[in-house]
Amino acid sequence: MRNTIIIILREMRQRVRRPGFWVLSLLVPAVLAALYALPVVVSQRAAEPQRVLVVDETGLFSGSLVSNDAVGFQAMPSLEYAESHRDERDLVLFIPMRQTTIPRDAFLYYHGNVPSPAVQNIIDSRLQALLHDAILEDVYGLDPQTFQSVTGAGIRLHTQEAATGHDSFLGVRRTVGLVLAVLMALALTIFGVGVMRSVQAERQNRVAELLLTSVRPVQLMWGKVGGVALTAMIQLALWVCLTAAAIAGVQAAAPDLFAQARAQQQAHALATKGAEAMTQYSTPVAIVDDTVQGLAAIDMPLTVSMFVLFFLLGLALYGSLLAALSARLDAEADALQWSLLVGSPLWLAGLLAAAGVGGSAWTILCPLTAPVAVMSQLPFGLPVWQAAASGVLLAAAAALSALLAASVYRRYILR
Repeated sequence: MRNTIIIILREMRQRVRRPGFWVLSLLVPAVLAALYALPVVVSQRAAEPQRVLVVDETGLFSGSLVSNDAVGFQAMPSLEYAESHRDERDLVLFIPMRQTTIPRDAFLYYHGNVPSPAVQNIIDSRLQALLHDAILEDVYGLDPQTFQSVTGAGIRLHTQEAATGHDSFLGVRRTVGLVLAVLMALALTIFGVGVMRSVQAERQNRVAELLLTSVRPVQLMWGKVGGVALTAMIQLALWVCLTAAAIAGVQAAAPDLFAQARAQQQAHALATKGAEAMTQYSTPVAIVDDTVQGLAAIDMPLTVSMFVLFFLLGLALYGSLLAALSARLDAEADALQWSLLVGSPLWLAGLLAAAGVGGSAWTILCPLTAPVAVMSQLPFGLPVWQAAASGVLLAAAAALSALLAASVYRRYILR
């Protein structure tokens, strides 16, 4: 046991001392914070309203297109007049007259830079909503508000447990489970390949032969996997803490900027829904409430604990298999190609989870798919016996894979 701990600490120190470890630990949170802040900064720089010159030959739209903070509409008598009075940034919206009652086409002309998707969405949604109301009034003689009160009506289906009456929040739980499954597959793939590369490096410089003269192969195997796992937990903790701190710092540095951006985002989201959004304005609020309540219904401490446990057990299994593979194969390129095959059960379980069929008993109990399958089903309330049986089988498989890796070490490195 003492030799195993020494190897674990040695593997961890080797990785922590590398400049790349700290560069990634600091760079990833900085990049995530920049990705969070950059769209807000860019949107505020482009906050000047986009002027749109409207040439409406049908007479259905120009008087009803209302300007907002993002787009300002201005009616023009003709296309030639609009072209002669436009600025460089101005857009020209041309709606030609048609022989039929209902216009079918509209043309948005620009010069130089293509208009942003947000501006295009706002213009398109306004045209669709106005055309919708014009058809109701002129063709069918219906009041648009009365029509919207009927078509905008809806009923929310609550899936509840009969005994307690608690909502299941299936959509939120499915999303959380899928995110956990993908994170587990990525983490095991990335850090499992790290174990494999470590074996390759020590095999090439003959360090493994020196270590095996004083420790048993299985101790070396567990020490190597344990060192990578300890390093992984440190780096993941640094990423979470530093990313949260960086985002909080960015928000604190410019609170008004982010408050204004959130207000504009809500306004744009409402505008892109057209006239129907006015009668269903409470729907986004209900979605947010369901999301918050659904997240609150998930036992987060248990979820995090299970993620850490199955990550460690999964890394012990896949790390041992990849280490044995790396010790057996001569070329690193061949080992990397084979690692894709070894890790394919993880991604198979992820695809099954995305398809909504990842909760099968065989995927939960099979050690090769258990880390991802358990994560995908954990937010739904995985039965205790299934979680326990899956953990025991995964631990047994990890122990057997470590013995297999030790046997491969003994045969191919000390030959």
